[in-house]
Amino acid sequence: MIHGLKLDNTYRFAMKLNTQLILSITAMLPLFGAAAHEGHGTNGATLLLPVRVVTEQKPPVKPMITVSKSSGVRISGQGAWTFMAVTNVLPIPAEAQWAVKGAHGTLIADTDRDTVYWGLQGVGWIAFSNNLTVSWVVKGDRTLAEGNIHGAELIKRRKGQLPLVAAADNVKHRVFVSDTSFTNVQILGYPTNSGKYTSASQFNPTDATWVGTQRFWVTDGYGEGWISEAKTSPLDYTGLMFGGHSLSQTPHGVTYDPATKDLIVSARPEGKFVVWNPSSHEVVETHGLPATEVNGKPSVPTVCDIELWGDYAVAPCLDGPGGIPGPIYILNRKKWEIVSIVAPKAELGFTQAQHIHDAILYEHKGHLWLLFTNWNPGGIGAAELVRVTE
Repeated sequence: MIHGLKLDNTYRFAMKLNTQLILSITAMLPLFGAAAHEGHGTNGATLLLPVRVVTEQKPPVKPMITVSKSSGVRISGQGAWTFMAVTNVLPIPAEAQWAVKGAHGTLIADTDRDTVYWGLQGVGWIAFSNNLTVSWVVKGDRTLAEGNIHGAELIKRRKGQLPLVAAADNVKHRVFVSDTSFTNVQILGYPTNSGKYTSASQFNPTDATWVGTQRFWVTDGYGEGWISEAKTSPLDYTGLMFGGHSLSQTPHGVTYDPATKDLIVSARPEGKFVVWNPSSHEVVETHGLPATEVNGKPSVPTVCDIELWGDYAVAPCLDGPGGIPGPIYILNRKKWEIVSIVAPKAELGFTQAQHIHDAILYEHKGHLWLLFTNWNPGGIGAAELVRVTE
């Protein structure tokens, strides 16, 4: 867990302004989004649609905890999507504590088995269970600890089968595919026959997403920027790809939306989500997060990924607009509206959480957790949905 939650009054006042700044910026969205067009190479031009902020009063689940505004409990978010800091969960196993500072990884959840996995560079997977109160280092294939599990996705299979995981290793230029025993790991290298790569060093994948249990997509966020389709049997690329740096300088995350059958690419430095359809091979739409102006130029949140949860999604950011500590946006993904902005460092007091690298919503036994992992310095943290009273 992340420690160091005591802040002096000066620091607390300065940090509290962060979410207020983001909220005030939304009034300026048309200035930065509505009239802008972004070119996507062979994919054509698409209007950049600004994502607006709304407040929802009906919670997604009934909160287990009620806190009053005068209680002194650290809370962050807006309306029904307000969270409190939780510091007595996510214990780090003693054998893995040496690696926490360098964390540059991802979170996935197996809700059927009450298990959350954290990819930690040099360690592999750390598992958390029993309402996030117990943990262990997964003793799987040793290759998982040799590189860095940067981004991953878990997909459930039919009853009696363990879920499948596709994980991008940006350090060793490869992708892992395995079930959650993590013992029989298959390895996929770079797309050798694509004509886009001449060596493995050009391929530095940052995320993967499943389209059913037999196909998945990989984004080469730290390499050439191509997003490639792969199949599991036999494990190989299909030859279908899109993107490149004309789409984004760093296409950091990729997420399949089963409701629309589109891929959502998180374009990190551009602060936007590019929605691409695998059937039409075209960009459907592009959504931009709230920006502010710094030295006469727009400054956007550097969004790392978008993780789906029912009709909602979470979008973790390395930095907020204007370079403030990274926020986590919660979006209504049907309407493309921000329903809450959670500030782990500024408002929840996680002093190490300067740059948020990944986040997920995890529901178990009535609790709705917002879990996140931060980078530079590394760490992991949790917040829980609460009902706020006067």
